[in-house]
Amino acid sequence: MSYDADDMVWVGDLDGYVDIGEIDRANQLEAEQYALEADLDGLGDIRLFSNQTISSRKIHSRGVNPEQWRWMLHRAEKSLGQMDTQKEIEKAFLTATMSAVRRYAVARYAGFERLSYSDAITAVFPHGIRALLFSYMAGEHSLSNSYYRRKMQRTLHLAASTQNITAYDRAGIVRRGLHDLANDEANTNDCPKLDKSRMRNILSLLRLHFSNRECQVQSSVELREMHIRYEAARAAERQGFDTTQLVTGRKIQNWRLRSLRPLTFYFPYSVRHTLKRLMNQELSSGVSIDCKAATNELALIYCEIELMRTRGKERQG
Repeated sequence: MSYDADDMVWVGDLDGYVDIGEIDRANQLEAEQYALEADLDGLGDIRLFSNQTISSRKIHSRGVNPEQWRWMLHRAEKSLGQMDTQKEIEKAFLTATMSAVRRYAVARYAGFERLSYSDAITAVFPHGIRALLFSYMAGEHSLSNSYYRRKMQRTLHLAASTQNITAYDRAGIVRRGLHDLANDEANTNDCPKLDKSRMRNILSLLRLHFSNRECQVQSSVELREMHIRYEAARAAERQGFDTTQLVTGRKIQNWRLRSLRPLTFYFPYSVRHTLKRLMNQELSSGVSIDCKAATNELALIYCEIELMRTRGKERQG
């Protein structure tokens, strides 16, 4: 057997050759591990909302090394900008969070409601939902004239501007408007009923549109009020009828309860816990939200989104 003199040396005590390169590689790995431990020690515990912390080692165990963490911190700082008051911190944090997770939440909602992603992402924009609604009306020949479109535009505005109701109830206002128009047309002309499957589809898109709007809160108080509104609506529904009439005509157990959820329900699990920490801190007397905790929380959200993208690419590969 031949050996490369640059890599192998004879060790008499071992009565054999030793790969010097392997020793160097082992030393390098040991040095890298030592540097990593020192880096993690330097990062220490990372402050979050509600006086909670997360260790840098726990973040590393999830697949985020110190260099990646510093990059996500930099991104978070740029997203949040200059913040001087608690009001500014909360507004900037909630805006950045919604921007980061919106597409993920929309994709989950679309899958849950069996919508196409292109329609769902279109629905979150003001002009997009109008275009989808008018396209639906054009497909229902009894609702295709310009007079009905103008009436529905006013109904859409009414649904958006009504205070203290859920996205489900806002979509219900539009649904009643569509049925009123269809009934008016039926009294005038002999026309077919509205297509049930298409109606279900447009109502799901309307709920998504209004859910996205109501998530554009600017404070933890507004966020908590939104969740309380849904909790109250769901509690009232549980005490009422346990079945409801679907647009397909079938009786479905708790159909309204199934749809009575804010868009935050479709956020990643870790982000929902971030928002809970934010709301809990708002409830804690004398505990203010500081810029550092907000920056750390947003960096964690960016880490989670990046990890989900990486896992998604690995599944596709």
